[in-house]
Amino acid sequence: MASLLAVMLAGVLFSSTGVEQTAEAASKSQLKSRLSELKSARAEANAAVKALEGQAEKYSEKIAALDYQIESTRAELNATNQIIKTLTGDITKKEKELEETIETLDEKQDLFATRIRVMYENGETSYMEVLLNSKSFGDMLSNMEIVSQIMDYDKQVVQEYKDLKASIETQKASLESDRSDKKNYAHSLEQTKKEIESQKKEYKTLKAKVDKNIALKEAEAARMLKEQESINAEIEAISKREAEAAKRRASSSSSSGGGSHSGGGKAYSGSLTWPCPSYNRISSPYGYRTHPMTGTRKLHKGVDISSSKGNPVIAAASGTVVKSYFSSSYGNYVVISHGGGMMTAYAHMTRRMVSAGQQVSAGQQVGTVGSTGNSTGPHLHFEVYINGSTTNPMNYFS
Repeated sequence: MASLLAVMLAGVLFSSTGVEQTAEAASKSQLKSRLSELKSARAEANAAVKALEGQAEKYSEKIAALDYQIESTRAELNATNQIIKTLTGDITKKEKELEETIETLDEKQDLFATRIRVMYENGETSYMEVLLNSKSFGDMLSNMEIVSQIMDYDKQVVQEYKDLKASIETQKASLESDRSDKKNYAHSLEQTKKEIESQKKEYKTLKAKVDKNIALKEAEAARMLKEQESINAEIEAISKREAEAAKRRASSSSSSGGGSHSGGGKAYSGSLTWPCPSYNRISSPYGYRTHPMTGTRKLHKGVDISSSKGNPVIAAASGTVVKSYFSSSYGNYVVISHGGGMMTAYAHMTRRMVSAGQQVSAGQQVGTVGSTGNSTGPHLHFEVYINGSTTNPMNYFS
């Protein structure tokens, strides 16, 4: 009897092998979300280029649009590469985990088969015989406890075997999903590579044409400045209207606060938050200067903050986004109203992360540093408007 019980209790219990969501999986999800954003940006860039088809005179505008298109395509290319790299790592890891799980199942196969056979051959009759052959009441209680443990053990062996089989199927499905994703992203990567090469070729051809034609280059530079001035005038008009609205409200007995809204209210007070964290070198200050691209002396209506491409650009204060779009002169451009006629503008960014009408907080990221539009290199062009006019932004930093 003792030997029978020993056989029945022999073996090691299965360990659980559930599939858990790892940090890598979360990172993969974030990468896919980021790629989706970049695809939207590239669609916008493609639309900007398409809108200029047939307008041969707008060389510089198309060059700027093509540059933005290349930037957004390159960003999408990099993100796709990163996803493929992450998927490759996940696939390698999952293949190893699946192999280990299958080995564990093989090792438990004999134990599972033995327990099933014993259960089939002996069943409840054998357990009853053990109890009936007890020599005393105490012996019977002891045997009952042993029989109960054996039955629980048998149930656990069967359940863990089922769980292990189910885990293998789950792991296989997850692995196949990653393999399928990798294949699709690899195909997308090849298509994107072809697109960016085509875009670069068109960009270089058009750029060379403009660079060789001095008169055309000067005319386009003048057109760019005119567009810039038109944008400035539009923002100045909005700033002036808000300042006048704030003044009327201040003189009214029904005046209400609203410094963070664009419809009026008191103007923003206090120091601004530096819009380009970790980078504070001013490559071109506010004031009159010789324009680096036209050679003419013009008022530089903001400050240029030198920074590496891709670094964050943040809101200098809380407010409402009144403009968020791409222009051939300012590139990716965002304007925020802080109420009472005060506005800040952020130009030449690689990408925008806010939309018109959106409420933002001081320090919230609104984009990334770039060199889109009429720009000679990566930097943030930052402007401050007060009561309808630009002013030196440096006056608002403590």
